[in-house]
Amino acid sequence: MSTYAAGIDARAMAQASCMEHRILDHVKQALRVTLDWKAPAIGMPRKMASVQFTTKSFARHLLRMMDLEEQDGYMAVVLEEKPHLEHRVRQLERQHRNFRNTLGELAPHIEAMQALPEDEFEFISSRILELLDRVDQHDLEEVELLQETLLCDVGGEG
Repeated sequence: MSTYAAGIDARAMAQASCMEHRILDHVKQALRVTLDWKAPAIGMPRKMASVQFTTKSFARHLLRMMDLEEQDGYMAVVLEEKPHLEHRVRQLERQHRNFRNTLGELAPHIEAMQALPEDEFEFISSRILELLDRVDQHDLEEVELLQETLLCDVGGEG
């Protein structure tokens, strides 16, 4: 494959990754709004059901996005184009493992969410918010890495 074709493929991957991030951002925003609902206005059972539904959607999309990034996504492109950035890719992969572990720990609580006592629901909600914050920071690091990899001019064009 020519360097030009590889550049187009890398940019297409980057654009696809950016689209996935935008979709995830919408899901994260919806989850934050749902978590912020005031229970007296809507009732605690309805809030729990909505948080459960939105959290499951967030988890599915996050897992899907991480799988795409790791299998055929930007990580391979970064390693090929900028091998000196491998340590940053590996750090992002570790964060992916941590996200998967956290989702695994939360899964039984999310499944049982509508039956949780209110204080346990609030605790699980705070854990979900912490995860959202970590994913936000992770997303910023990914975008920065993509920009550094694909948008930097390496010179050599006379």
